Amino acid sequence: MLFAFLFLGMACAAENVNYSNQTKNITFEGVDFTIPEGFGESKADEEFKDLGSNGQTCFYINEWKGEIVITVISDWMGMSLNELYKDGAVKSKINGHEGWNYTENDLHYFGYVQNDRGILIGVTNETRLYEVIL
Repeated sequence: MLFAFLFLGMACAAENVNYSNQTKNITFEGVDFTIPEGFGESKADEEFKDLGSNGQTCFYINEWKGEIVITVISDWMGMSLNELYKDGAVKSKINGHEGWNYTENDLHYFGYVQNDRGILIGVTNETRLYEVIL
């Protein structure tokens, strides 16, 4: 199944963001992640749309290191990895999670399933996926 995302209102440099001077662990929608040092949570307006599912998205930015976009879809009980496939995606494994890796709109994405939730991480620098995903 095609898994389409649309993010509007990405953070801009003029936004008032509190940047962290240390790496921090977060739990977002019941899933644990690590946010690297130097990133701050963006409060920019965003919109999430896919094929009828509800998801929550958070954004972390750093003017020099780029963006981190985390989306967790919690309403697909029994979701399978195949439902996260996107044309051109390559199956790979990051930090023990099997998922789909692809690039779109200058972001590197990794989609996987954990605890009946679909998770999509988008980052500006692909190696950052290994830092964010626990």
